[in-house]
Amino acid sequence: EYFYPKYLACIQKYGSPYTRSPDFLTCVHNLPNQCSPDPCHKEGTVKCEDLKGDFYCECKRGWQGKTCEKDIDECRAQNGGCNQLCLNKLGSYRCSCYSGYALKDSKTCEDIDECTASADICGEAHCKNLISSYECLCDAGYKYDDVRKTCQDINECEEKLCEQTCVNSPGSYTCHCDGRGGVKLSRDMNTCENIIPCVPFAVGKSIKSLYLGRMFSGTPVIRLRFKRKQPTRLVAEFDFRTFDPEGILFFAGGHQDSTWVVLALRKGRLELQLKYNGIGRVTSSGPLINHGMWQTISVEELERSLVIKVNRDAVMKIAVSGDLFTLDKGLYQLNLTVGGIPFKTKDLILPINPRLDGCMRAWNWLNGEDTTIQETIKMNEKMQCFSVAGRGSFYPGRGFAVFNLTYMQPSSGNDTKTSWEIEVNAAIQPATDTGVLFALVTEEASVPLSLSLIDYHSTKKLKQQFIIIALENTVVSRLAINLCDKKEHSVDILLKKDHLSLRVDGIAGESELSISELEDSLSILESSLQSTVKTYVGGLPDVPVTSTLVTASYHGCMTVRLSNKALDLDEALYKHSDITSHSCPPVE
Repeated sequence: EYFYPKYLACIQKYGSPYTRSPDFLTCVHNLPNQCSPDPCHKEGTVKCEDLKGDFYCECKRGWQGKTCEKDIDECRAQNGGCNQLCLNKLGSYRCSCYSGYALKDSKTCEDIDECTASADICGEAHCKNLISSYECLCDAGYKYDDVRKTCQDINECEEKLCEQTCVNSPGSYTCHCDGRGGVKLSRDMNTCENIIPCVPFAVGKSIKSLYLGRMFSGTPVIRLRFKRKQPTRLVAEFDFRTFDPEGILFFAGGHQDSTWVVLALRKGRLELQLKYNGIGRVTSSGPLINHGMWQTISVEELERSLVIKVNRDAVMKIAVSGDLFTLDKGLYQLNLTVGGIPFKTKDLILPINPRLDGCMRAWNWLNGEDTTIQETIKMNEKMQCFSVAGRGSFYPGRGFAVFNLTYMQPSSGNDTKTSWEIEVNAAIQPATDTGVLFALVTEEASVPLSLSLIDYHSTKKLKQQFIIIALENTVVSRLAINLCDKKEHSVDILLKKDHLSLRVDGIAGESELSISELEDSLSILESSLQSTVKTYVGGLPDVPVTSTLVTASYHGCMTVRLSNKALDLDEALYKHSDITSHSCPPVE
């Protein structure tokens, strides 16, 4: 159908083309258009040109070949000029980008900022753009939930990070060590370490001394019974040292209803209570002797009188009729008790607090050699006194004193609202950097208020020494202080309905709460005060370790004033016997 076979037919019929026979030329001229039918590849051709015996296919861009049937692969030459991906197509190509990129122009790719392009792409998390991607980030302590597009709290307690007790909180956690076991949080804020004194106190004892305040119950520390065949009179002499204003030195006589004398201290002066023939008397005289210096005290029973001397000077001479030794079963007998009496103090002529933080040495009862008492004391350190002592109360890092006090003030006049106030002044000289100074504890074993020493910042999780006020387990005020500087520090706190302040050596503590948060916390404290609370000094009872920040007992010297009145540990409901109420050893 095409030109060439028909051309051959014209040659065959009219002879060689070189003869240029008119009939040959006419035969060729009448041959059909070579572009009809179109020999070119339709998709790749612009047009077909009839060349009178041949044809020419003009190819579109991206095609080649006689009939434009071959696609040119532009991607083979320099990736088609594409910045990332080149995709060949029939007769063409296009540039494309990897995931996370978009074409800036037809050939160049740039990173897509998914965070800007889709504001809600991470939900409540923070969106962070990455090269070719993005990331959804949550605050520390949270993990991202892809499905919900939310930040979920990580329960670090499930990861067993804490050595003892762990408390999870939104975005964080805290470890607690049981201070009553003598441990505190170590520097890594996860494990526990022993509470070790950073200030040494001279707690050495004297084996030749007798400590009268060992028994908080007020029961005697020594009981002696003398039996004589002949009538005998009482002679007692001893050296004595105390800062305590009140308490019992010794009792001598028979049973409660017979004849007896009690030598005691009241308001710092000697007091003698005596009962002869059922008649009781009380007499007091002499100088103040609770100044902490040694003095010699003697009691001598004469024929018709009792003479009491201080440093050989008679301070009392009392006429009596009768003898302290009583005849029983053919023997003259006398009971002598030191540091207490053999019956209840309410049955004295004038009731007294029997507890006496005092020290005896060089005692002589009835001119007798008393080796058994000396041997007993030598074997028992708790019966011995500090070799050197000053004013204050010494807390050995175990135990506490507890009081039944009220802080609610009765309403005046028509005012139906009861007011309350907690004012505490503590003079402290700590031996350790961790311990409870003062706390209120409810019957439910919560700790609505505590004043404590602590050696770390509970929220920043940094090791640093502070004095803190906590309402339950929240720090409301703190002040950084060097607790191991061997100095005495004055700590003042005042809490009222709308006020809370902490001052240490006159410097105000920093508040940790907003005004509204503080008001809420103080109202919780107020409701606790309206129920039954006990006041603890120097430590805490068996409360949950998470109920407050510090559970360790205080170690060191301290005197406490409440509402400007000295708190006498001898007046406590209970006091650990190792806490000395009126004496404190010096710092080494």
